[in-house]
Amino acid sequence: MVKNSIVFQAFNYGLTSANPSFESFSNEHFTSKSTLNRRMSQFRSFLKNFGLKISNSTLEIKGNEKNIRWMAYYVYWYTYHGQEWPFSLIQENSIDQIIGRAGLTFDNPIVHFQLKYYLAISRIRLIKRNYIEELPYYSDVFGDQNLGEDILTHEDYPIVPVKALDNENKLVNLFRKTAFQPSDTAFEQPINANARINPKFYALVYHFIDFLKEHYHDDMTVYHDQRTLKHIMTYVTRDIVFYYIMAPYSLMHLDTMYMSDDERTYTDLYKDIYTFFSNIDQNEFPGIYNAAELISRNLFQVLPSYISTIRAEDIIKVKVLIDPGNQAAEVVLRNIRTLAFVEIVSNDVFADVDVLITSLDVLPLDIEKKKYPADLKVISWDISSVRPDYIWLLIQLNQIYVRKLKNKIESSKKKKVL
Repeated sequence: MVKNSIVFQAFNYGLTSANPSFESFSNEHFTSKSTLNRRMSQFRSFLKNFGLKISNSTLEIKGNEKNIRWMAYYVYWYTYHGQEWPFSLIQENSIDQIIGRAGLTFDNPIVHFQLKYYLAISRIRLIKRNYIEELPYYSDVFGDQNLGEDILTHEDYPIVPVKALDNENKLVNLFRKTAFQPSDTAFEQPINANARINPKFYALVYHFIDFLKEHYHDDMTVYHDQRTLKHIMTYVTRDIVFYYIMAPYSLMHLDTMYMSDDERTYTDLYKDIYTFFSNIDQNEFPGIYNAAELISRNLFQVLPSYISTIRAEDIIKVKVLIDPGNQAAEVVLRNIRTLAFVEIVSNDVFADVDVLITSLDVLPLDIEKKKYPADLKVISWDISSVRPDYIWLLIQLNQIYVRKLKNKIESSKKKKVL
C-alpha cells in the first residue's frame, strides 16, 4: 500500500532520478501539482523531524546530507522491510560485492539486510554527487577515530573527494555499531570497542542512572547488579551517541514518526525519562536534547524489565474466592502473583477490591454488593479450567490494569481543562 501511494512514488522519484522535475512527475502520474502538494502535507511534517524539506520544483529532499541518508533509510526499511529490493537504480549484487570485499560477516541476517539498504542509499546519493562534507558532531564523540575498517573505497567511488568518502565510512560504521547492532551482542560489546568516547557522554549516562536511582529507590534493584547495570549503560550510551550525532539541527517529535503510541501517554517511566533528557543542557548536548522524545520512547520500552515502575495507586487489588481444597485455587493464586501490578487481598476486604475471581456464580451476595466498589469486575472461574484459560486470565487482568491507567490519565486531563 505504501509503495503504491503517490506520496511514496514522489519521494522515490525525487531521490533516485537523475534530473527530477515536479511538473514531469505530475504529468506522468496524471495528478495536478496542487493535489500532489496537498497529499504530501503529512510527509512534509515528517521531514521536519529530520530538519529536511522537499523541493517544490524538483521533488528532491533538501537539507543536511547525513539526515537525508537517515530519513531515506527509515522510509525504505520500514516500507519494504527486507521483503524485496526497492532500488531500481542500484543493482543488489553491486552492494553484495562491496560487503564481500570488506570481509563483513553477519550472525544476524536482518543486520545484513539493513546494511544493504543503507549502502544502496549511500550509493544513490554519491552517484548524484551528494556528499557528506562535514561530521562535526561525530568528532565531538570520537575525535578523528573510526568505528571500524573502511567499507567504501576509491575503487568503488573514484571521483568522490577523500574527505567526503572518509565521512561516508564514518557514518556507515556509526549505523553498523549503533542503529544496526543486535541487542545480544550490544550487551557484550561496549560501544567503544574500536574507539574511545568523549568522557562527557559517560558522565551523562552515569547522571541518568543516578536520576533513576533517586526516583525509584529500592525498585531499581539492578543498581546493585554490576553486569546488568553495564548492559543498561551500554544501551543508553549507544542511543544518546547516535542521536547526538544525527539530530542536532531540529526537534524530533513522536507524533509524526509513529502512527500509534498511546502507551507512552500514560506511562510514568516515560514521563520521568523525558523529564531528564528534556532538561539537559541543549548547548552541550543539542542532538540529545532535540531527540528527547525518541530517546525516551526507546528507553521506556527497555527499562521496565529492570525497574519496577508500578505506582502504589495504580496496583489492581484482586480477591480470589475459589472452592477451598480444590487445586484450582492454588493455581490461580500462583499465576496472578506473577503480575507485578496485582495485589491479592484477604477475604475480609471489600471497599478497595478491583477484581473478584470466584468459582460461584452467586458471588458476590446481594447483601455484600453494596460493600464493593460500583465498578467491581467479577470474573467467573471454572475449577476444571486448563492452561489456556489461565493465560486468558492474565490477559484479562492486564487489560483491567491498562484501563485503570487510561482512566487515570483521562481524569487528570479533565481536571486540567476545568
